[in-house]
Amino acid sequence: MSEVPTIRHGRIKIGESLRLNVVQAGPLSGEPVLLLHGWPQTAHTWRKVMPLLAEAGYRAIAPDLRGFGDSSKPEGVYSKLTVAGDLVALLDQLGIASAWIIGHDLGGQVAYPFSAQWPQRTRGLVFIESGLPGFGQERAMDIAAGGSWHFGFNRAGDIAEELVRGREHMFIRSMIRREKVGVFDPTAITDEDIAVYASAAAAPGGLRAMFAHYRALIPQDREDNLVLGSKPLTCPVLAVGADHGYGEGAFNTMKKVAIEPKSWIAPDCGHYVPEERPRELVDALLAFMAGRL
Repeated sequence: MSEVPTIRHGRIKIGESLRLNVVQAGPLSGEPVLLLHGWPQTAHTWRKVMPLLAEAGYRAIAPDLRGFGDSSKPEGVYSKLTVAGDLVALLDQLGIASAWIIGHDLGGQVAYPFSAQWPQRTRGLVFIESGLPGFGQERAMDIAAGGSWHFGFNRAGDIAEELVRGREHMFIRSMIRREKVGVFDPTAITDEDIAVYASAAAAPGGLRAMFAHYRALIPQDREDNLVLGSKPLTCPVLAVGADHGYGEGAFNTMKKVAIEPKSWIAPDCGHYVPEERPRELVDALLAFMAGRL
């Protein structure tokens, strides 16, 4: 029986005012895989994926992004290009020249500008159940076109924070268990897992920071994406969807910004692919990173 890979935790200083909480697994000599969680989650998203990557010999690195979990929650800019810059500095601190960049949901919105702005640091990009302002996500933000209400709510300012304060578990549970683009298998994300995300949101500055990521979507992230998207990605790209999530949405987005992206759809799965279908996802990642997909 193989041993369970050791999970390593630590907070790494980035510049003068930012510390990123980072979870790692796998050999230090392994190919680095940078795992970027979605909203309103933390590195806990990758709890099922990291041991599988480590068992395959990869070095799995999952930070809490700026504003989430046990990472710093500074005032100011939360554009995805800024957050991507945090991760470049993180790789520098870890002595890593380049990595596979894998992002789910909001993490995909960070992974794209990382790969576009710093192609020399990117071995390949995996874009999971995500979209990009400037390249079609505006429709998902438009309630009149069938988009989700939470885009507007999350951008509403102080009132959003005050309405959610003290109700973090209820709010996050509702988002994860929603009928449209929610979890398909409710046992994949337990109430205990939701409590991890809710506790992070309830920490000082947690709500302000998590909503700040949405407030940057328009106009800053859209403007940044349009500039970056004027030159298509040339690195290997895999777009991952789910049959009960956004389907081909991630692939349709990547076709606008990348050269010949690959596609994979998780079966019997909702929006939360890393938590609902970790083994199938890792199998697809291993095939992609080995050039077999």
